[in-house]
Amino acid sequence: MASPKHHHSKPPLSSSTTKKKRPLLLRRAMLHSCLCFLLGLLTGIAPSDWAAADDAANAQVFRAVRAINHTAALLQLKTTRYHHQHLEAEQQQDDHQLLVVVTTTTGLSPERERRSAALTRTAHALRLVSPPVLWLVVEAAREAPPTATLLRRTGVVYRHLTYTDNFTSDAWEEGRHRQRNVALGHIEQHRLRGVVFFAGLADVYDLRLLEQLRRIRTLGAWPVATVWEQERRVAIQGPLCSSGGAATASAWFSSSSGAGAGGGLIRFTTTSRPTPPLTSDDSVHGFAFASDLLWDPARWDRFPTTEPDQSQDSIKFVQRLVMEDYNKTKPIPDDSNCSQVMVWRVDTTLLLF
Repeated sequence: MASPKHHHSKPPLSSSTTKKKRPLLLRRAMLHSCLCFLLGLLTGIAPSDWAAADDAANAQVFRAVRAINHTAALLQLKTTRYHHQHLEAEQQQDDHQLLVVVTTTTGLSPERERRSAALTRTAHALRLVSPPVLWLVVEAAREAPPTATLLRRTGVVYRHLTYTDNFTSDAWEEGRHRQRNVALGHIEQHRLRGVVFFAGLADVYDLRLLEQLRRIRTLGAWPVATVWEQERRVAIQGPLCSSGGAATASAWFSSSSGAGAGGGLIRFTTTSRPTPPLTSDDSVHGFAFASDLLWDPARWDRFPTTEPDQSQDSIKFVQRLVMEDYNKTKPIPDDSNCSQVMVWRVDTTLLLF
């Protein structure tokens, strides 16, 4: 008889074991709840933190923009100050620019007294001009000693230039042309940087002209009135400004009058042209120029037929430059709309300088 099977069954859990499992489940539930709570808390807090971070970033950007604007304002202020200082420096440089005054002294010995009087009058005018001023007096060597004695007493910084060529009384225009070339050759040889002005011994000047000549950077022109004493006739010629008194000349005008019945003056006759007529010998008294034009290679390249040496006809070269670049000419004075006469020329039969 088979023996009965023995059934092995698990013994029931004791109460102590059940009590040990309950705290473990409770701790797990509490940990899970805490994690969920922390996750929810972080989820709720995160947007405000990000907004604060955005606000901080915006504030930082705003401060950077303000700093950039402030820096730009400082740079603009410094640039403006530099610009004003540069303009003031240029103005001071213009005020102290060398004024080279060229005077020719053509004439024969019987005119010595008149020439000495005219030289003295010109010297008194130049003494009223603020320095630096250099007076170039050109004369034939045979007539130089009396003039040299006179020049030493004028109180003006001068250079007495002489030449050995002889010209007859009928060739006085050719003599003045030669004297001007002697002066320009001296300026070029010694690189006298400044403004060159031809001052005739028969000229009377407005002192403002002599002071404002230093503002010329290339070319400058002004109205000139010529008076013929014997013919009782007067003529005025000079630059015409653009509308509104522009800083450059736009044309050239000539106006003249003659003696009418009873010795009175008739009405002026006025004509205009695009450029000044520089073919006459007296035309050089109506303009001045920067001396560096005489040795500027760019200028000479425009006229390849003329070589920049001591044998050149410098005065004709300058006259040609004036005609070529007349639209760049600066009127003197520049605030008068080219309407003020700055030089008076007294042309007589006895004094032809």
